[in-house]
Amino acid sequence: MENEDEEWIESPTGWGPKEDGHDVIDDVGLPDIFASDDPTECFTFRMRVDGTTTPKTVRLHGYKLDSDETYRSTGVTLWQASPRLADYLGDHPEVCGGKSVLELGAGLGLCGIAAHYSGATNVVMTDGDNRALDRMRENVRRNCDDVGDASITGRNAIACRQLIWGKPHAGKFLERNGKYDVIIGADVIYTRESVQPLLDTVVSLLNEPNGQFVLSRFCRWNNVDDDIVIKAAKMRFLDCTRPSEGIYVFRWSDEKNSNAVDEKIEDFR
Repeated sequence: MENEDEEWIESPTGWGPKEDGHDVIDDVGLPDIFASDDPTECFTFRMRVDGTTTPKTVRLHGYKLDSDETYRSTGVTLWQASPRLADYLGDHPEVCGGKSVLELGAGLGLCGIAAHYSGATNVVMTDGDNRALDRMRENVRRNCDDVGDASITGRNAIACRQLIWGKPHAGKFLERNGKYDVIIGADVIYTRESVQPLLDTVVSLLNEPNGQFVLSRFCRWNNVDDDIVIKAAKMRFLDCTRPSEGIYVFRWSDEKNSNAVDEKIEDFR
């Protein structure tokens, strides 16, 4: 695992470099005098394990949904879309089974762990937010015995790394890690400004021509509706289908042409 991370934070109101002495949200309301003093929470989830009939119990340590920590950093709690995506991956093991998987905005790590146990050959879980990465790495250590490089362990690999969205960061990540058969993400869109860097990252790191990006969306932060995301994806020659409620699968269009992609994206901006 890589621990030399850039100071970066993502909150419901935006994302960017961490500024010393500055909270992302200045006013989170008066404290509840009847609330518990302990803001942490353990989330329990049972998932299918590829090739077995015994379910795996995963316990993720993070913060309560209404805690101050969650207001400051979106990745330190478990949002509604994560269990839904984990269930989808468990119900459809062919999505990740035998494939390399990259998770964007992995937060506490539930979906990446689900991909790992559904038979993915290699899972790299990423987040830009260094607070979320700390929690993610702890949860992977607690729930996965085979952390590391598959060439060393001889088993399916799972790792946690920092990835800040956008072409420059994605380009550097590509040089080190290559492309992936499947990219997944759950409730990772909080502002309209983050849509383009997210999708730029997807198209930079998704294998062609059969790669797919599986997105789970249930929260509509800051009025970023589905049409905004689907239109931005289409500009990058990614077509969208919706196999179930809240699940969006993006695949390469037959029309994809690298020059046309750049021209269409520039028009969209």
